[in-house]
Amino acid sequence: MLVKVFVAAITLVSAVTGSCAAPPPAPTLSFLYSLNLTNGAEYAIGATPQGFRTVQPIVGGAFSGPKMKGNVTTGIDYGVVDSNNTFHPKAVYVLETVEGDTILVTESGRAPNINVIFDTASTKYGWLNKAVGYATGGLVDGVVSLNVWQITPPS
Repeated sequence: MLVKVFVAAITLVSAVTGSCAAPPPAPTLSFLYSLNLTNGAEYAIGATPQGFRTVQPIVGGAFSGPKMKGNVTTGIDYGVVDSNNTFHPKAVYVLETVEGDTILVTESGRAPNINVIFDTASTKYGWLNKAVGYATGGLVDGVVSLNVWQITPPS
């Protein structure tokens, strides 16, 4: 009985070790667009349990990439700076493409890494509803500038 348990344990360890020998295939990144957001006046909410929160209306901007371009129409940025002085961006805003399609964008993360999720009723841009985005960037001369990439899992 003890021999069977030992053999089973060795088999399990071998299986786990063997499966970890090579890293799995990595997801790929495809560039979606560069984005500039123009914010309005900042409102300080103050020290909350999550950290120091501010709220800023997003009053405009533009985006451009190989598959899409247009303007930012409206939104809100309500990020928080935690006790380690790390900024956690949170924003929701609307993109309007040159064709007139609208796309709701939701951002969250830990700067400089930003997760991006899309929601649209557009037929042309419906593929974004299943896309997961990654953005990086920051504040440049008072304007939020981001580069947004689509993350595609390995096939």
